[in-house]
Amino acid sequence: MENKKVSKKTLNSLLNDSMREVISNLELPTPTKKVKKVLDRSSKKLAAVFADILKKENKKARKEKKNLFFVEDVLNHKKEKKSKYLKKNESSVVME
Repeated sequence: MENKKVSKKTLNSLLNDSMREVISNLELPTPTKKVKKVLDRSSKKLAAVFADILKKENKKARKEKKNLFFVEDVLNHKKEKKSKYLKKNESSVVME
């Protein structure tokens, strides 16, 4: 699985550049300092949100991959699957 980590700084610059490019293509007056400031702030917030989304997706993909390998190992008899009932009974036996 490839590395899916993307920094907030990279996302911020990517979003900021693309938003400025899109705005410059529109038939609007040239953006002032105030407009650029708002773009910077909004791109920073968007980058934080997208970074969180990517992090959750990556975590979910890793968990699914781990579960898939576990199922394959159980099917190939490399590992044994223990039921929850057995785990509870083992812990109570140890306590006694």
